[in-house]
Amino acid sequence: MPYADPLSPQEIEQRLADLPGWELSDEGTTLRRTYRLAHLRAAILALHIAGIQAELDHHSDLTLGYDTLAVAITTHAAGSRLTGKDFGLAERIAAAALAHQAG
Repeated sequence: MPYADPLSPQEIEQRLADLPGWELSDEGTTLRRTYRLAHLRAAILALHIAGIQAELDHHSDLTLGYDTLAVAITTHAAGSRLTGKDFGLAERIAAAALAHQAG
């Protein structure tokens, strides 16, 4: 199956189990996670994530708050459904967040 094909609900649940702290939107079409960290560190993490997204050519929605960074990921080209690309990006973001000591 190509990387950008939509995943089945069972595949989504299996992959989500490997991403602690991440959750699905109510519609089940978006991966979401909010990280808490000091304001400047949240902005630095956002820049790190932007670099990862550029490298993967797959982009999430980032919302920077005073001490939070919210991430929302879906594949618009797949009809706003979740694909392997979304989980690959989420895994890279989770690793970056860990390196930045985001909670």
